Amino acid sequence: MKRYYADKRILNILRVLTFIILIVIIIALKYLLYILEIRYPEYFAQARSTVPEIVVWTIMIVFAAVYVLYILIYLPILYNSIKYYVGKNDIVAVSGVFMKSKRYMKMSSIQYVTKISTPLSKYTSLNFIIISAHGGRMLFTFLSKSDADEITSYIMDHIRSRQKISENDVETTPETGE
Repeated sequence: MKRYYADKRILNILRVLTFIILIVIIIALKYLLYILEIRYPEYFAQARSTVPEIVVWTIMIVFAAVYVLYILIYLPILYNSIKYYVGKNDIVAVSGVFMKSKRYMKMSSIQYVTKISTPLSKYTSLNFIIISAHGGRMLFTFLSKSDADEITSYIMDHIRSRQKISENDVETTPETGE
């Protein structure tokens, strides 16, 4: 069985995107505080900190702490837990941080495979494979372009070889009847 892992390039992209989202949230909270100061100037004219200021600063600190925990702890553990195994008879997907998930699929039951790639997938690793079988689906996420192409072509070759075998069986079976 060949082993595949989630590509680490998407990890850095997610870090940047969540940082941008954090900055937008902080700016929105500061803007809310500014609007409140304009609307209620006599309340904010006091020398001590007001309740809205304390609440807004607390929310900003909580968002920053969640961001740090998400980026430094959760995402690396998540990406290290994602593994895919593709073998002659089975496909296995393993993932999960707090609860491990292991999904199996027989190669003989696969009906079709779909590869989804974004325009810059070569650089971002936003490549996904959806494997559909009798009664279920399996999703491979965040693969490098080369891994996604390799897995897709391997599965397609397996499906074609099954189709050729079944066509040969039909041609060599003696016809019944007259």
